[in-house]
Amino acid sequence: MNISDRKLAQSDRRARFLAAAPDWRASDARVNPRVAIGSIIAMWLLYFLITTGLAMLAGASEQWAYVGRRAIVVVAGILCTFVLYQLLQRVQPQSFGARLAAAMGTAIPLVILYAAINLLVFFYWFPTPDAEKIIAEVQQKYPIAWELMLILDSSIRWYFFFAVWAALYVAFGYANEMHAVERRADSYRLEAQNAQLRALHYQVNPHFLFNTLNSLSTLVLKGSKTEAETMIMNLASFLRSSLAIDPEQLVSLSEEIALQRLYLDIEQTRFPDRLHVEVAMPSELEHACVPVLILQPIIENAIKYGVSPSKGTIAIRLTASAEYGLLVLRIENDIDPKAPVPASGTGLGLGNVRERLLTRYGPAAGCEWGKSDDGGFVVSLWLPLSQQGGC
Repeated sequence: MNISDRKLAQSDRRARFLAAAPDWRASDARVNPRVAIGSIIAMWLLYFLITTGLAMLAGASEQWAYVGRRAIVVVAGILCTFVLYQLLQRVQPQSFGARLAAAMGTAIPLVILYAAINLLVFFYWFPTPDAEKIIAEVQQKYPIAWELMLILDSSIRWYFFFAVWAALYVAFGYANEMHAVERRADSYRLEAQNAQLRALHYQVNPHFLFNTLNSLSTLVLKGSKTEAETMIMNLASFLRSSLAIDPEQLVSLSEEIALQRLYLDIEQTRFPDRLHVEVAMPSELEHACVPVLILQPIIENAIKYGVSPSKGTIAIRLTASAEYGLLVLRIENDIDPKAPVPASGTGLGLGNVRERLLTRYGPAAGCEWGKSDDGGFVVSLWLPLSQQGGC
């Protein structure tokens, strides 16, 4: 099969897929059947009660004779409006104006049908006392087609009644569709956000593996077999723990620090005399929720730029605090002023942390870094404090 044939086949498959796919706009534009049918019945019952009640209050003694006839035409009105409802379900142009125009046009034949039923009930089947008088007056003006004139007159008067219901139906249906579009947009935005979070998270592991394998390579070249084996075991433990976690998951602060302890055990093998870690975490913040592995790039950064180039002991201090409804984490590392400045990295680390926080929390979270007052390097990050019901 050549390229042209493959393109035609793909186009054909796409066309069949689109043809088979449901029209979600049409389905979302439909009003709930119970609501639609309930509104039809309620509208006609309201008409029946108001019309009959006003006639009774006006003192028309013959109104009791009209109740039965009016009940018949009300039932006919309910049936005609139900047919209109069924037709409107099947006519769903995309624009609101086109839908409204289609509804107004669809109502016309049903109004004429209803007017004809009115004529039959009040003038043929159950003629009212004044039926002959009305017929005579109409025949004087239109001697041949008096029935048509009565139907036309009745249709004009009743069209507004049907048109109002049809317009309300279209309006509610269009509102339903707009709400559905908004829900889909929110769903797509959430999925895009989650995809971005996953992408940012998946950048952590290659970045971490690159640094760890470099460290392992150094140990192998030095002939440090025992240390290399220990690092491999620690690496396996860390990967087993971190890769099993959903990248979109939140974990407690204590769990996040435990994960970092696994990573630091790896680096402790490489720098047994140069790495010192201090953690200050109040017990009330142990269950605070944080994005999984959010501290990983920061700890890596401290190892690369603080511990690795130094000849002496370097402390990495992690402190947690609650301030104004925010969880504030501060990671600080010493810097040996005599140590050579390491080459700049790929830029994934701290920028990755900031992007993950902004993607998940928006402007309520952030990350800043720079030199500390004592000449070291400090990274501060903050996010909404949440620890209710677990993470």
